[in-house]
Amino acid sequence: MENRDDEDLPKLTIEQENEFKKLKLSIEHGGIFFNKKNPNIPPEIEGQFLDYVSNFENSFKNSIRITVFEKMGKPAFKIPEMLTDAEITIELDTIIQIMQSFDIALDLICNYADEERLIYTFIVTELFQQEIEDINIDGMVTHFIYEDFHQNHKYDLEVATIDFLKMFLNKKSTFYKDHHSEDAVNEAEINLFRDLFDEFELQLFEISDIAFNEKNALVQFKIEFSAQNEDHRPKISYSGDGSISFEYEFGYWYIKMVHLPI
Repeated sequence: MENRDDEDLPKLTIEQENEFKKLKLSIEHGGIFFNKKNPNIPPEIEGQFLDYVSNFENSFKNSIRITVFEKMGKPAFKIPEMLTDAEITIELDTIIQIMQSFDIALDLICNYADEERLIYTFIVTELFQQEIEDINIDGMVTHFIYEDFHQNHKYDLEVATIDFLKMFLNKKSTFYKDHHSEDAVNEAEINLFRDLFDEFELQLFEISDIAFNEKNALVQFKIEFSAQNEDHRPKISYSGDGSISFEYEFGYWYIKMVHLPI
């Protein structure tokens, strides 16, 4: 039988190469891929993504866990309590630059008083001790979020309140009805009102107070919205004070009671 060189073998198209990469990932790492393809993704981009996933999985399989401090080469740092505010600014900038050089980033969702001292102290006393996989892949950045370590309850309650009211007043989507219509203890009352109308329009929303303890919270707000049916009868306006009470469990705030000026 005549031997054939690789040059004589039929060349795979990019799409065929991608399918081979998916098969390899499935066999070696248990990857799951849906048969439906997205026509908006060029095969070249899909191939680069599959290569990235393969490199990550191989690196992860052979990696060891080390601390952030070790990952950064154990940089010298100064004790926060020994630094003035001006020195904190300089040291924080230095530490952030070192983190960036090792593809490590820290993000903040909220703003805080004396933020530079707070973040510098957090980095050198807490973040440095966090363990991560010792993986080095071009373009890969290890992200940390400050609020994952120190939950900002006020922010979480504000977001939960706004998200619920947006869902409640959005009659164009079934998301509220399918997933959140039974969140509140008084769901029968508020859903009966919601079902009376085909459309809501929010004109004003302003949080007036957020109070919470370890288990319970109350968010009070001023709200103004209109309601209308498809038969174009005159809009009905509702305005006044509202509130949502929450219960804290398993690290999350769950809606307990909803009061609207209805």
